[in-house]
Amino acid sequence: MDPQTIGLVENDIAESVKCYIQDKRNRVNGKFRLVSYQVRRLSEEPVGYLGDHYLLDVNLREKMVHYSPEEEEKYAEEEYISFFVKVIPDNVPKLADYIKEMGCFRKEILLYKHVIPRLQDVMIGTRPFVSTAYFTKGDRMIVFENLTSEGYSIVEHTKHLLDFEHLKVALQAVAKLHASSLILEERSKTPIPKLFVGYLNENAYVDDDDHVRKINLENAIQVLCEMIKRIEKYASSEKLDEILLKVPDVIRKIYDYSKPSTVFRNVLNHGDLWCNNVMFRYEMIPTSVDSSCINTEGHLPEGRKVTSDREDQAETGKDADVSNSALFVTNGERRGRKRSSIKKPNPCEVLNLGNWSAPGASRPSSCILIDFQIARYAPPAYDIFSFLTSTTTREFRKQYLEELLDIYYEALQCELDWFHRDVREVFLDGFQSYRHSCDQYQLAGLIDSILYRHVTMLPMELVARCREEHRLPGTVGSQSENVKRDICLEAWTQYEEYRTFMTDLLSDLVDQYILQVG
Repeated sequence: MDPQTIGLVENDIAESVKCYIQDKRNRVNGKFRLVSYQVRRLSEEPVGYLGDHYLLDVNLREKMVHYSPEEEEKYAEEEYISFFVKVIPDNVPKLADYIKEMGCFRKEILLYKHVIPRLQDVMIGTRPFVSTAYFTKGDRMIVFENLTSEGYSIVEHTKHLLDFEHLKVALQAVAKLHASSLILEERSKTPIPKLFVGYLNENAYVDDDDHVRKINLENAIQVLCEMIKRIEKYASSEKLDEILLKVPDVIRKIYDYSKPSTVFRNVLNHGDLWCNNVMFRYEMIPTSVDSSCINTEGHLPEGRKVTSDREDQAETGKDADVSNSALFVTNGERRGRKRSSIKKPNPCEVLNLGNWSAPGASRPSSCILIDFQIARYAPPAYDIFSFLTSTTTREFRKQYLEELLDIYYEALQCELDWFHRDVREVFLDGFQSYRHSCDQYQLAGLIDSILYRHVTMLPMELVARCREEHRLPGTVGSQSENVKRDICLEAWTQYEEYRTFMTDLLSDLVDQYILQVG
């Protein structure tokens, strides 16, 4: 596909490559010649709800001093680089208008141009924890590094759920994000919202009757109540009317939760943490590992120290990086000369997701957070519970929540220790204050998950149909005379996986916060 089809011209591509070379190789004056380039869709089906996604494939050749173009073509090696491109879906006007009114792209572009580079500078010398953007165009396009070329991937075929080992690694990345914003504030002696005025204005939960998001939320409440009516244990309950009466007010509490806290320390929150917005890289578990060293849930035994990535690097040197790089095809792969035609990159196959404790299997070793379209300034607990509720079941949380909360706290403490900061600068009474904030924001994470996931968990064929029909899922009030015709309820009826996931979330809400059962 011609890049101009999505609004990318050659100068844009050259700028993206230039920034990539500066970032990856620390070469300010790296000179190159574009040989060929093309754009291709990331997937035939929609991958995300708030944008179109493409891969930009570029072949380039380094310019050689004192060589003619003909000699350069003969002797210089060609190089392949792949980028990930996110664009506003202008071909779906209703969706494009919705995204523009919500300000998703504008917020993400501002963050990637000004805020995230500052956070990356704070954490320089450690593993990456957020993706890098190399080019933006207006308020409609962002060109990122292609993380799959670096060995990262989204976990698939797990019904949008994550196991303990993935959650642990992801929470360490979340802790790094939060710590970086805290250290930036300490160094600048200015809160993030004042340092970047207007960048973190709330765009998901806007309590304004004329705003599209307020309309969305009220429509979502109608749809969610219809779902609750279809859950057997509530449908036959004499308390159904009481439940349906209370649900709207509980859901609307999200307006207060999404504001910066006046009680707890606030940090930069990702705002939309779920399976599709966390990418993992994997390492092999050596076959010589004694299986008794790791228990059946993939946990380290008691007494084994949990180290930070900085400590890992100090202990293992460069060996770990070498072994990881051997597993994956990396961006910037050099090729033999005379390969001017674009070729698809070698697929970075994710190793089999199975029993992490089995010697010879693979386990997640690092995580990168992507998609900052709904970032906000709020306590860490908001992000933590939004993530854990979106990626686990109620039963899983009953068993592992305490341990996962401990993992986040230890990871944050470790990051702050590196900068000689005390975790009590964030939580005044240490762990006790942290757990108090978790108690206060557990409902926020549940409401957040319900409101986002009843749309983002829709089967892709239904999302594709919505786009073809130029309609938005979850906005029934402005599109249909009858709430029961909403496409989310169609998914509930037709897709067991969707129905099971939403039943689990809604049952947690009703039992814990409406009926207060067990």
